[in-house]
Amino acid sequence: MLIIGILFILFGMYVIISDKYKLVNNNGVKEFVIKEEFKKDRLYRYKIALGLFSTVLGVFSILNYIIY
Repeated sequence: MLIIGILFILFGMYVIISDKYKLVNNNGVKEFVIKEEFKKDRLYRYKIALGLFSTVLGVFSILNYIIY
């Protein structure tokens, strides 16, 4: 359950971050840059809800592992 919880948290963060930011290699340094063609539509809201749900599910999975 611990590994599943960590995977859910990582998946949730990836879904939230990947839609709004892109990873750019700038002179050997990787940095997050906001996408210029970013727009908030129904798909974006769905992805954010899915990312938040996945993160919360991961936290509860880790708490379940710790308590039991």
